[in-house]
Amino acid sequence: MCSLCNHTAAYRYFSSLLISLDLNLQLIGVLDQAEKDEVIKAVMDLKNSEVEEGYTENAIKSRQDLLMDVRDKLIFEPEYAGNSHENIRPKSALQIPWAWLAAALCLLQEVREVELVLDIGQAAIKHPDAKPYIHDILLSMALAECATAMIGFESNKVSQGFEAISRAQSLLRSKKSLEKISLLSKIDRAKTLCECLIASELTDLKLEEALTLFLLGKDNEAAVVEKLKKLDGSKNQLIQSLCKQGDLKLALQLFPHEPNPSQQTCELLILSCIRQDSLSDGLDVHRHLVDGGWDQDPFLATKLIEMYSELDSIENAREVFDKTRKRTIYMWNALFRALTLAGHGTEVLNLYRQMNTIGVSSDRFTYTYVLKACVVSEILSSLLQKGKEIHGHILRHGYGAHVHVTTTLLDMYARFGCVSCATSVFDQMQNRNVVSWSAMIACYAKNARPYEALELFRKMILEAPDLFPNSVTMVSVLQACAALAALEQGKFIHGYILRRGLDSTLPVMSSLITMYARCGKLELGQQVFNMIKKKDVVSWNSLISSYGIHGYGKRAIQIFEDMINHGVSPSHISFVSVLGACSHEGLVDEGKLIFQSMVRDHGLYPSIEQYACMVDLLGRANRLDEAAKVIEDMRIEPGAQVWGALLGSCRIHGNVELAERASKRLFELEPRNAGNYVLLADIYAEAKMWDEVKRVKKLLEARELQKVPGRSWIEVNRKIYSFDSVDEFNPQMEQLHALLGELSIEMKGRGYKPQTKVVLYDLDEEEKERIVLGHSEKLAVAFGLINTKNGETIRISKNLRLCEDCHYVTKFISKFTNREILVRDVNRFHHFRDGVCSCGDYW
Repeated sequence: MCSLCNHTAAYRYFSSLLISLDLNLQLIGVLDQAEKDEVIKAVMDLKNSEVEEGYTENAIKSRQDLLMDVRDKLIFEPEYAGNSHENIRPKSALQIPWAWLAAALCLLQEVREVELVLDIGQAAIKHPDAKPYIHDILLSMALAECATAMIGFESNKVSQGFEAISRAQSLLRSKKSLEKISLLSKIDRAKTLCECLIASELTDLKLEEALTLFLLGKDNEAAVVEKLKKLDGSKNQLIQSLCKQGDLKLALQLFPHEPNPSQQTCELLILSCIRQDSLSDGLDVHRHLVDGGWDQDPFLATKLIEMYSELDSIENAREVFDKTRKRTIYMWNALFRALTLAGHGTEVLNLYRQMNTIGVSSDRFTYTYVLKACVVSEILSSLLQKGKEIHGHILRHGYGAHVHVTTTLLDMYARFGCVSCATSVFDQMQNRNVVSWSAMIACYAKNARPYEALELFRKMILEAPDLFPNSVTMVSVLQACAALAALEQGKFIHGYILRRGLDSTLPVMSSLITMYARCGKLELGQQVFNMIKKKDVVSWNSLISSYGIHGYGKRAIQIFEDMINHGVSPSHISFVSVLGACSHEGLVDEGKLIFQSMVRDHGLYPSIEQYACMVDLLGRANRLDEAAKVIEDMRIEPGAQVWGALLGSCRIHGNVELAERASKRLFELEPRNAGNYVLLADIYAEAKMWDEVKRVKKLLEARELQKVPGRSWIEVNRKIYSFDSVDEFNPQMEQLHALLGELSIEMKGRGYKPQTKVVLYDLDEEEKERIVLGHSEKLAVAFGLINTKNGETIRISKNLRLCEDCHYVTKFISKFTNREILVRDVNRFHHFRDGVCSCGDYW
């Protein structure tokens, strides 16, 4: 066995090892200079070591002898302790020197006694007395494995060398407290770069030399780079390997020294910039491509556009496109995609027109991107016609049967609210995949057609058994259940989600929370939330809004604060949810403080949605002047949501002047939204301004607009029943009207006076009473009373705001029939019990 030449050499190596590997004196028992000297002395001058009975001074000639005895003691002691058989060695009285064992192992590896180091280390880590020193022994073993790798590389046994490095990595990762030691990251990098050298087939730099350089880390980074730069031959493979292993910085340093970079090398550099989200490195790669003249390669130009799109630098993407002389359809598509993702839909459509003019043929990706461009522009209404024109192009050029194109076309119509057009596209599709079905289900769910959404989902299960609904499908189906307050259907869907293993998907779980809350089972929504192990901001938002729609504003605020305390940063939706909760309970001061915290505490500037919430919060509380002041002071242009919130508040409090101001702007922003005209007419009707009511109704007729009819749904025995005020097809309709008539007489006897102000027509009082008695939610309540058991909760959902008369009547029915009635309107939940509503008549 080899021995150390002298004490000085050993000490110098040991000290430099600690410094160069940045171990920060992690070795237990070697905490200061004096103790280090003592360790060296103990290892180098073993003749002064304390030896007990059974050993003589002459028997120990070197430190290796002592360590061999340590090894024997560690390995054999468990076998012979307490055993009297003659063939077993007698128990050694040697005391294992734990305090300096790890340091001694480090010294041994310098003279390449790696097998002895590993032998002792493997035995030592199993010994119960070694527990306080386990980290240092593992570290010594890892360094020994690095030495083994060096020996393997020197002997041209490359696979054995890499196996040794892998073992070193495993040793360092085996204890959590060692994961942050810089040696591990340096060994990781050394292995990666040696693998790159092998892949590049460059042999001028020996692997053992490379390993030594790489292990020394940042201090020798320049030396590593200089060595690599001077290697003869093509560096393409080396640069590619570095990119694949994630070492973009080193790859970029070598890139200028490769005179003929291949297309694949350039592509991998561009992709690495995307993976590391580095715009500065992307600009550097682009600069080198321009200098070498490779930027005119259409393939690389396409990759550059994609890179700049991913790095949110749309101006640079456009510049690449403009400066490239030979443009392929792939380049056009890449730019269309980049601009669409950035929200520049109008620019995409202008470029598409230009592309058609110069005769470049579209492919399926082109149609997909330009259709998506139609719905990302701020001027949506004017782009619907453009979408229809593109639909014509698709049919004329033979892409009408392409499933991806037609699915995107369907989604485009859905986003414009053109459900009939979307349905027509879906019905004509020859081939449908799960995305097609999901898009159509989402179209119904998001356009107030929840019943159709559930029917289509049922049809999908029956007609396409080979297609399995995914998480996107289930989110839309749960939204439909929530819209209908269809609790039993929702529970069935929940079971399906569990069977399909989709309960680990956060969007699905968040939708489950919302579904249960909107079906009146807030406690089940809370249970689902509690089951989510890793909650994201969407999950928190779902819970906040769930408590909000039930009128528990203070609890919603508490959950909002809990979310922040758990380290989850609120999003813009978080503020919409919590401000909406404040609005439902009239927590004006609390809401104002939360609104002010957006910029102050979270660095988020309010958008249209948050301003609309503030206007709604103040308006509902009859602080309409403050609401108007918020609009005047907005840092952005008020949109339809803001003015709509003000108009809705004017409807509640009968403020004609502000209503006229708000409606004027809404008629400009949303000329096709009939709801705005109806709200203004309601306000005029309540003020008995019948001439103005007639004027607004004429506007509706002139613009061929129709009021959205009130519709209510009720679930009985897992079947959904729909009602509207003019529905005469239900076989029980006569019975329902009779029951409501009896209840009306009973209520009048107890002081009920119908709230006929909701009727916009100048009719006699009796006719108005007949109209309000036939409102859809009253019909649904009557249907529930007839078709459900005594004591069973009646759950109803409505597509519009609950009118004052229906609210009053439902309170009376809940008391008179001793039934619990849950009604969810477009704004919030109403929980009727014993003649009282959970909203406190504030909705």
